[in-house]
Amino acid sequence: MIMVPASNLDSLRDFYEQGLGWNPWGPEMPASIMYKVGSALMVFLDRNYLASESGIDVAATPRAIYAVFVNDKRSVDEQMARVEKAGGTITSAVRDRDGGLYSGYFTDPEGNAWEIVWSPVMPVGEDDAITLNIPQES
Repeated sequence: MIMVPASNLDSLRDFYEQGLGWNPWGPEMPASIMYKVGSALMVFLDRNYLASESGIDVAATPRAIYAVFVNDKRSVDEQMARVEKAGGTITSAVRDRDGGLYSGYFTDPEGNAWEIVWSPVMPVGEDDAITLNIPQES
């Protein structure tokens, strides 16, 4: 389970669900949002709730970069276009990289950093990569 502190869950819901089309998973709780992440769960927890339950000083928690692996280059382009339309901050436009990777970076409304990447050597679901089940456009 991957836990991410958040100060505005409604803003994150708008961004991920309405903007990017992610599907929430599991029971709806006021202090958290869950998304299926490969065989694990990505859980966005209200900062104050996380601090009270865990004793972690969430203000001191470093931001992380999460990798979202998709099936092809077109999927990278589509997801980055959704990010831009949803108001995310593009920090590096999509580009070909060393090793045949094709990716782009963005930050969400809470400042979490993400890379959306296609790799010919790391298919979706392999090598313990964090893989979000993003709905594909039909």
